[in-house]
Formats: sequence, C-alpha cells, structure tokens
Amino acid sequence: MQDMVYTLGVWKVKPGQEAAFIAAWKALAEIFGKLEHPPGTGTLIQSVSDPALFYSFGPWKRMEDIQAMRNDPQAQAGIQRVIDLCTEATPGTFRLVAEVPASSERAC
Repeated sequence: MQDMVYTLGVWKVKPGQEAAFIAAWKALAEIFGKLEHPPGTGTLIQSVSDPALFYSFGPWKRMEDIQAMRNDPQAQAGIQRVIDLCTEATPGTFRLVAEVPASSERAC
C-alpha cells in the first residue's frame, strides 16, 4: 500500500461565521497551492445537522511536505485565520491504513 499521508481538520465555527470560514479555508487552499510541494485536492465538508461543524482533508505525497507547510509563515498565517473563526479547531496528520473499493470496482 502506498504511504499516503493526509491532513484532516475538525472545525467548530463561531455562530454566524460559516461563510467567512469557508472563504478563509478557500484562501488557505490557495496558499497551499503555492507551496513548493502542494497537496492534492483539498475537501471541505459541512454537517447537515450542525452547520457550524466542518471537516477538511487532503492528501499529501510525503510527510516532509506537511512539515514544510507547517513551517511556512504564509501557511501558518492562513491556518490562524481559519482557527480564529472557530470555537474549536483540531487539525491533524493521518496515514492511510486501508481502502475498500467501490462495489462496482469489485465486480470486475
């Protein structure tokens, strides 16, 4: 299995700040895109039952690329803008340990 690494964040946004949070997250994605080793496609999802709850995640090629992002001053400023819109923010780094193919892929 390929050694994929991901960043994943759990974000509880301040009441009424959902649109500002989405804009700040998109701006952060633009910063990430300008890094020497940018991540793959980032994804932001919002809870249907709790609109203040968001999860974001994205793949990175190497753990060193995540470390470089975390040491980048512009990336840190962008992350802080996202965090400032939250009552709770839990970013983390994860590794891929299993995948299950879609049912249509198993039928082949």
